[in-house]
This record gives sequence, structure tokens and C-alpha cells, in this order.
Amino acid sequence: MFLHYKSILTLIFLLPFMFSSTGCAPMHFINGPIIEDTVKREHWHHIIGVGLIELSEPFDVSYYCDNKEWEKVTVVVDLPNIMASVAAIYTPWSIRYECRSPIE
Repeated sequence: MFLHYKSILTLIFLLPFMFSSTGCAPMHFINGPIIEDTVKREHWHHIIGVGLIELSEPFDVSYYCDNKEWEKVTVVVDLPNIMASVAAIYTPWSIRYECRSPIE
């Protein structure tokens, strides 16, 4: 069985679009010097409507760090997020954050 010529062309044009629409470059936010002794946590941020409507409240890093300083916040779309997304209708993001004791 051979694929029809139009099917092959459609596949060739759709594959790059599909791969490019699932990737995202991570965004890193750093607060001061990097210290190795930090508490690392992860939080999902829920978005629908091709990224236009946020279901989650804005991420408040001060609240989640429990009176500690935040060191680094990374926002990324990774494999678990891609697997949980539903045809760009629901697209979760991972927010990874690190908290540390205050620097004096």
C-alpha cells in the first residue's frame, strides 16, 4: 500500500507545524545570587483558549515560598504538560520555583 501523493505532501507540511506548536522556550527569572541550598517545588498554571484565558490565579511566588526569598522561577511547557494538553484548548504550564532563607 502506497500513500497517496497528496497525503504525503500534507504530512510533509503538517509535521513541522505540529512540532513547532508543541514546543516552548523556558523563561527563567533569577533573584540575586544562586545558592545551592534551596527548596525546589513545582506548580501547574492552567490556561485555555489557545493561551488567551487563564484559569489559575496569577502565581504569587512570595506566598508559595512561605516567608522565604525566592531564588529562581522557571516557566516552561514540558512533556507532561504537552501530554495533558487538549488540542490547544487546554494548555498547562509548569512553574518551577526555588525558595531560600533570606540573604543578609
